[in-house]
Amino acid sequence: MQIRVRTLLSWVVALVLGAVLFIVPMPYVVESPGPTFDVGGSYRGKEMLSVSGVDPSNGGALHVDAAHEKGDGNGELRMVTVSEQGGPGRRLNLVQLINASLSETSQLTPYSTAYPDGVTMDQVDAAQSWMMKSSQSSADVAALEALGWTVPATTTIRGAAEGSDAAEKVRDGDVLLSITDEAGVVHPADSASMVFRLVKQTPAGSVLVLRVMRDGEQVELEVETIPDESHPQGSRLGIYLDVAPRFPLDVQVNLESVGGPSAGLVFSLAIIDKLTPGDLTGGHVIAATGTMSYDGEVGPIGGIVQKMHGAKRDGGEWFLAPALNCDEVVGNVPEGLSVVAVTTLGEAREAVEAIAAGQTGKLTSCESVAGAS
Repeated sequence: MQIRVRTLLSWVVALVLGAVLFIVPMPYVVESPGPTFDVGGSYRGKEMLSVSGVDPSNGGALHVDAAHEKGDGNGELRMVTVSEQGGPGRRLNLVQLINASLSETSQLTPYSTAYPDGVTMDQVDAAQSWMMKSSQSSADVAALEALGWTVPATTTIRGAAEGSDAAEKVRDGDVLLSITDEAGVVHPADSASMVFRLVKQTPAGSVLVLRVMRDGEQVELEVETIPDESHPQGSRLGIYLDVAPRFPLDVQVNLESVGGPSAGLVFSLAIIDKLTPGDLTGGHVIAATGTMSYDGEVGPIGGIVQKMHGAKRDGGEWFLAPALNCDEVVGNVPEGLSVVAVTTLGEAREAVEAIAAGQTGKLTSCESVAGAS
């Protein structure tokens, strides 16, 4: 009888221990270096990024640089990612938590800090997918405009920030036609980037005249701009915009199960590489991360430490990082990886060209950026 009881107790203890180790969810989220991808190469037998269409300059077939037509350039522009464990529908167990705590390249975050109560896996996946598609759109616009192409767009207002001057003036569904600045210059809203470029050059407190199409009629609205902490010399209109570019080319990204906005910069660089002669990287392996705005501004991203480690693991020599992430970069760069801080697509392109030419002495380091802030 005692043997049976002991055996039963042993099984109970084993089951409880197994449940604690493998079933009971831990209140943490783990971020670790994820896979990286050569955006100019192939993925599962297909071009990862393809560009096709008609060249508007001559009406003929678009010329894609031969060095990259089949993804066979010597260099690489690598997209970097973060692998996450412990999110909604993918909760972390104790074994995974212990393994993560022993890794020098993983980061633990309390679940309550990473996600609000009640959010589901489907909601997270949908948001990540939307951000990826949005980043591709803005990256396409920024790259094509950097090459001198015109990308027309329809810009629709989708409300305004509470407390802004625009809140009581604009309506959801207003289609923006033009903006007149304080000097009386009319800026047609005929491109995806116009509004963003204009407000970054407009001091807070300026009054701009928005001409919109509302219910079939043109209406003029005087809107006072508000401060923008990220651009002290510029301002914001305080309105939410839905930008629908009409692309002269078809740009496709062949990549599944990866979401978020942080690949915008590398997508833009890869498009430029495809549409310009030669290998932009000069044969180097260059990783890049950062959001991309319609007007070519590089924004901060999450998980940059893990992304640097992923880049180094997969052969990266250089890493382009958003300048606004430099505080996280300093002191956490893997040995053998060189990091360059960038704020715009123009700076990023110049950095890649400098690396290709072997003229890297004047590239901006994160140490210089962090020290100046």
